[in-house]
Amino acid sequence: MEKVEHVNPFDIEIHLLRGNIYNALEKYPSALASFRKALEMADEQKDDIYLSLAITYQNMSEYSRAVDYYKLCLLANPSNEVAMEEMVLSLEFSKRIPEGIEFYKLLIDEHPYGYMLWYYLGDLYTKQGSFEDAITAYDYTLLIKEDFAPALLDMAQALSFLEKFTEAIEKYKTAFEYCKPDAFTYYNIGECYENLHEFETARTYYKKAVKLSAEMSQAWFGIGVTFEEEDRWYEAIHYIKKAIELDDQNGEYWLGLGDCEYRLNNYEEAEECYRKVIDFDPENEDGWISYSELLAELNRPFEASEIINTALFYHHDNQELRYRQVVYLYQAGYQQDAYIRFAETMEKYPAGFAIIFELLPSLEFDTHIGDIIRNNR
Repeated sequence: MEKVEHVNPFDIEIHLLRGNIYNALEKYPSALASFRKALEMADEQKDDIYLSLAITYQNMSEYSRAVDYYKLCLLANPSNEVAMEEMVLSLEFSKRIPEGIEFYKLLIDEHPYGYMLWYYLGDLYTKQGSFEDAITAYDYTLLIKEDFAPALLDMAQALSFLEKFTEAIEKYKTAFEYCKPDAFTYYNIGECYENLHEFETARTYYKKAVKLSAEMSQAWFGIGVTFEEEDRWYEAIHYIKKAIELDDQNGEYWLGLGDCEYRLNNYEEAEECYRKVIDFDPENEDGWISYSELLAELNRPFEASEIINTALFYHHDNQELRYRQVVYLYQAGYQQDAYIRFAETMEKYPAGFAIIFELLPSLEFDTHIGDIIRNNR
């Protein structure tokens, strides 16, 4: 390569080729140097060189620098789709999404019929959680190019986030007119129907998903959940176990299985499941609550209070856990400790105390509990 450069040092292609080779070898500083030499020589079509520089910085995890070069690339060529797609990642990692949104708006002002610009503006709004704005951007994408399936699919997902499940389903199905259905889309439709409490229809779409992708654990779990919602515990267990076979460290799956076993009075199996939930997914608040409830029901309230104590390490500000611990301590015979804990919790979370009466109605007649409530109102 050096010999060729010596013969023709002003050949841009040589520097570009060298930069790409250095990139492949992960010699990024050398790649940057080569691309910059090419940039010095370029009179036109600089967007590809800016793109190469941006991708190199992205490979180096220097995402903010990458964003700067993606911008230069798109200013030089607003139709460079590779730059649009890759820029989203760097904007996200550099926490510059709001800036990216404003940049795309400026490009759209100059190129209002650039449907890909509208599409990626929608994606940035989605990542920011501005789903209404995202839907508007996708709408403009489809006004310009009505058969652009990715915009329909992403709009459907944004509608789902807004809990507009019927509209989301309509968009998913419209997308099928322009693209082949895949397992993930079938799963998303199933989830929409599940949220609409149309469990049989949801199950149909989850089954379509696993038919296309038998390794999709979340779809197997979805089938199980639809049976669980219909109180068909044995069928639910069958499908949830299939999900666990594919992903045996998923706390949500173990929680679902535990709830089914509990409903069938299989308390030993349920306890084993709940233990796995808190082992694999301690951030799952429902796992701690379900486990503590089971222990209390099995007349093991002190163990339940200890479980809550551990749970509070992960969920320090969860008032339900704190009030549950009051009840479990009381049931275990540690009334004074329960009063102290109740007073502390009431002082910090005075609005949530009613749960103790739901868990143990007899507490309404405890004068100490009544005094603590009156003192904190």
